[in-house]
Amino acid sequence: MAAESATMKHEHIPAPAPTNAPQESATKPRQDWWQRLESGALVSFATVLFLCSTAIMLIEGGSRSLFDESFFWAEESVRYLMVWAFFLTLGAAGTAGNHIRTELLVDHMPAGIRKAMHVLASLVGIGFSGALFYASLPQVQRYYTMGMMTESNLDLPVWILFLAMPLGALLMLAYYARCLVRAVRGEDPYASAHGPTGSEL
Repeated sequence: MAAESATMKHEHIPAPAPTNAPQESATKPRQDWWQRLESGALVSFATVLFLCSTAIMLIEGGSRSLFDESFFWAEESVRYLMVWAFFLTLGAAGTAGNHIRTELLVDHMPAGIRKAMHVLASLVGIGFSGALFYASLPQVQRYYTMGMMTESNLDLPVWILFLAMPLGALLMLAYYARCLVRAVRGEDPYASAHGPTGSEL
């Protein structure tokens, strides 16, 4: 009887249900790759640019105060380093939930209206990013055609420096496109990554 009971128990063990592990592993690397690029390489590079601009400002200020001497290239270098640091982090700042968000009205709306508002906000963000990208291209092309160089003795091509604007617009466009996908799924694409904020407190 013990052997028969063990056999019946063995026969009634259900087979493991098929899982979607292969599909998840196929889609997960793409998200991880983009997150590593955006929050890792881009943010790190932008941080280095910002620290370099800060160091140049301190050196320039100290040189003017102590030695009454100024570097002609310092002001221009600081300006373009900060511009590049800003545009490179547009998408990463949104992904981390650091964009300014007015959520008091949205959070008190029903789920359906809240979803529609998230979708609308994502579409407006995509439209603004696309307009910024489209408007920046003629400027870059004009500087490239003219062969204009920087005013300082660095002699850097201006069109390369102004590439920060279309590149930042594309990064922000990618961010709002991901927000649109999450909003269509019914998620909150603009939730802060640092816990509750605003009306949630």
